Amino acid sequence: MSKPEIEAKIEYQEVIGEANPGGYQPIRFTRIKYKASNETHIDIRKFQRAYDDEGKDVFHPTKMGFRFTEREFGRVIKEYTLTPKTYVHPKIIEKSFKLLNSGEFESAVLQAFKCIETAIRKKTGADPEEVGVKLIRNAFNPETGMLTDYNLPKSEREAFAHYIAGAFGFYKNPCSHRDVELDFLTSFDRIVVASDLLKLIDKSKVKQK
Repeated sequence: MSKPEIEAKIEYQEVIGEANPGGYQPIRFTRIKYKASNETHIDIRKFQRAYDDEGKDVFHPTKMGFRFTEREFGRVIKEYTLTPKTYVHPKIIEKSFKLLNSGEFESAVLQAFKCIETAIRKKTGADPEEVGVKLIRNAFNPETGMLTDYNLPKSEREAFAHYIAGAFGFYKNPCSHRDVELDFLTSFDRIVVASDLLKLIDKSKVKQK
């Protein structure tokens, strides 16, 4: 069936996103279902702002745009946008991305935060019984921590110690102790937090006890 035949009748359509909203030429993301096609499509198109007879804003679609199936759109977004490998820590990519992309969301988050624990232990030479939040609190203690940045004001040292221990306890521990329902985006958000923290750990300089 030719493209014009597929697009002859629209079953339904809905705007799912917009760039440059309120501008004279916004770009709209529209989900479209054609009656002659089993698949939904995503249309990304520039619109032109105009006015109707009553002076109210109306937007007309232009020829500047493209359209492809939602299945292909999801593949592209997932591969190149939602899981970019350019800024996520390479160790977390190694440990978490395969799990993330296969839908094992709890395990992906768990492994990302495990990287933090492993990195701290390796840098500080911590005793085996120092684990989890206790390990992190000791390493980034505002007064005595081996990885604490003493160039920062005390209030910021305290804030970071609370932040890294809190993030670890809130995101990692539930995945270790109970079933947690996560989706792709929520898991990725948490993995990005772990990545940011791991980069800071890498940059930290060890102070001898």
